[in-house]
Amino acid sequence: MMLAMFAFTANDSVIKYASDDLALFQMVFMRGALLTAFLATLLRFRGVRLTPGLFASKPLRLRVALETVGTVTFLLTLINIAISVIAAIVQLVPIAVTFAAARVLRERVDPVRVGALVVGSAGVVLVIRPWTSDFSPWMLVGVFTVGIVVARELATRRIPPEVPSIAVAFATSLSVTIMGGFVSIFQGWKPINGTHIGLLVLAAAFLCVAYISSVATIRVGDVSFAALFRYSGLVFAIVAQLVVFGDVPHWLTFVGSGVIAAAGVVSLRHAQRPPGIAAR
Repeated sequence: MMLAMFAFTANDSVIKYASDDLALFQMVFMRGALLTAFLATLLRFRGVRLTPGLFASKPLRLRVALETVGTVTFLLTLINIAISVIAAIVQLVPIAVTFAAARVLRERVDPVRVGALVVGSAGVVLVIRPWTSDFSPWMLVGVFTVGIVVARELATRRIPPEVPSIAVAFATSLSVTIMGGFVSIFQGWKPINGTHIGLLVLAAAFLCVAYISSVATIRVGDVSFAALFRYSGLVFAIVAQLVVFGDVPHWLTFVGSGVIAAAGVVSLRHAQRPPGIAAR
C-alpha cells in the first residue's frame, strides 16, 4: 500500500505539472492508452488470458465504474488545489474504509483503532483549514471522491479470487482511457511535444505500479488495517509540493500531518499486539 501511495503521488505530480500545457482529458486519454499498453504487455508476459468470464463479476464491473468516475472528480480537484491539500482530503479514506469495513465486511475494529483514526481526522481538518479564505469548493469535490474510493475498495474486496489483480487493473485502465478519449473530443486537444510525451509515459508507468499494488493489497489483507498505510500518501504529497512545485505548505499542514502520522503509528502498534494483550 505504501508503494501504491508513492506511485499515485508521483503520477499526480506529473499530471498536475503537465496540466499547464495540456487539456485534462487529453492527458487522461494519452496516459490511459500508454498504461493499457503496459498492462496488456504484462498480461501477455505472465500468460494471463482475458476471457469474457473473467469480467462477468458484478463487483469487478462496479469497481471499474467507480474508478472511472473517481478519476474524473479527483483529477479535477487536483488541478485546482495544492497537491498536499488534496492528499490530506484523501486521508479521510482510511477512516471511512475502517467504518465501512466494520459495517459491511464485519471486520473487527476495536475502540483504540477507531479512536486513533478519529484523531487522525482532526489532523486532516488542520491541513484543510475550512475556516480560512484558502478553503475552496473544489475541496468538497475531493470529499465526494473519498466516498467513491471507499465504495471502490469494498467492491474490490468482493472480486472473485480467480480474477488476477493485473486483469482488474487492465479493465480499469481501459475504461478510464475510453472515458478520457470520449470527453476529450468535446474538451479539445492542445499541441504536444516530446517533453509532454515523456511526462505522460512516466505518469503511465507510475500509475501501472499504483494500480497493481493497490488492488493486490486490498484483495489480500484486512481492509481496515491496510487502510492505515494510506497515511504515507500525505508525506509523499508534501515532499512533492516542496520539490516539484517549489511551494512550502502552510505550517498547519505540517502540524496536521504530524497528528495524522501519530494516529497511524498508534493504530499500527495496537494492531500488531498479540490478541491476548490487545485492549478491549
